Amino acid sequence: MALVIDMIILLLLAGTLIYAFLVDRRVRALMAALRGLEPMVGEFSAAVDRTEHSVRSLRADATLRGTSNRSDEPQLTRNAAPAPGRAMPQGDAVPRPTFQSVRAAEPSEKPLPPGIARVNGKSELVRGFFETVRSRGA
Repeated sequence: MALVIDMIILLLLAGTLIYAFLVDRRVRALMAALRGLEPMVGEFSAAVDRTEHSVRSLRADATLRGTSNRSDEPQLTRNAAPAPGRAMPQGDAVPRPTFQSVRAAEPSEKPLPPGIARVNGKSELVRGFFETVRSRGA
């Protein structure tokens, strides 16, 4: 009986070793692929940072200029048919929302779900990931 238990333990140990070997090969292949992608991910991260900087500067320029440039644009209207039994409002009887009132009604930042944090320095995050991988020697 002890021999049967020892054989079962040996078989399970051999299975565990084979599984660990297969997982190790897959992890090594994944790390090699990540090392190959590192320059491309770094370039993408830098492009995202440049884009965020450009958007911030465009928004700052827009706030400095104000909305006076929009006065020469035509005002948008809706030409929808009135509901049955209702008369079409005449003139400016219906107040039209302005750009500022619509922007003020929008929430400035959507709340994040619990356990998720907003990351501002994406390039530092990407570099930190690859530095951590290198330091672990995987």
